[in-house]
Amino acid sequence: MKSHHIGVLALTLVFLVGGLLSYTFVQNGYFPVASINGNLVSQRTVKENADVSRRLYNQGLVGSSKEMDDLFKKSSEKELIKNSLEGLIINQIVKSSATSEQVKKAEKEVAITFDYKAEANLSTVLKTVYKWDADKFKERILEPQALLQVVSQEKGADFDNWLKSAKLKANVKVWFSPYKWEKGELKVK
Repeated sequence: MKSHHIGVLALTLVFLVGGLLSYTFVQNGYFPVASINGNLVSQRTVKENADVSRRLYNQGLVGSSKEMDDLFKKSSEKELIKNSLEGLIINQIVKSSATSEQVKKAEKEVAITFDYKAEANLSTVLKTVYKWDADKFKERILEPQALLQVVSQEKGADFDNWLKSAKLKANVKVWFSPYKWEKGELKVK
C-alpha cells in the first residue's frame, strides 16, 4: 500500500514538473511553428526576427517608401510575422537544398568577412540594434545571406527556377499559426 502512494506521488510530481516546463516553453516561444526538411523553427525565432526588422526600420528607414511604412505600421504585425516566417523558411530551404561545397564556400566567405577580433567593437552595435550576440547574428543574418549569394552566383540566370523548384520540393509543415505552406508559398489558411 505504501509503495502505491509513493508511485502516485511520483506520477503527480512528474505531471506537475512537465506541466510547468511546458508552460514555460510556450510562454517563452520555444515551441516549434514550422518544420522545413526536418529543421524546426520556433515561435521565438520568428518573433525575434520580426522585432529586429522593426528596430532596423525605426532606426533609419522610416519614410523611405510607402510599402515599408505600410508594412511596419502596428496594424501590419501579422504581415511582419508572415514575412519573418517566410524568410526563415526560405533560408532553411536554400540551406538544405545547397550542395556541401556551396555551404563550405559560404562559410568561408563569412569567416573572411566577419572578423571575430573585431567582435568586441561590434558587440555593442549588435546588442543595441539586434539584441543578439555575434553568434546569433552570424547564424541568422550572415550565413543565410552568404549562402544565398553563393548559390545565386553559381546558378546565375537559373537561380529563380532553382529556388522555385526547391520551394516546391521542400517538405514544409507550419503549425500554430494562421499560415500554411502551399505550392512553394506561405499563404493565409
